Amino acid sequence: MNYYYPPITDDYRQQPTQPFGPGFPGGFPGGFGNIQQRLEQIERTLERHNDRLNRLNRRLQRVERRLGFQTTEGF
Repeated sequence: MNYYYPPITDDYRQQPTQPFGPGFPGGFPGGFGNIQQRLEQIERTLERHNDRLNRLNRRLQRVERRLGFQTTEGF
């Protein structure tokens, strides 16, 4: 006889995870070091995106000038 055995899984992988700690959204009270690091990371990411957006805008303006379109400086 052939019996069906469901695949074996690890129980801990099926438990919902709480990324910020149990019961405290954003982590435990007084844990501001992690928040400060995250804010700095977000600020660096925002600065990189702003730099890239500025480069893309300059490139777009060069292409528009070559094609004879009006520039999009009004944005």
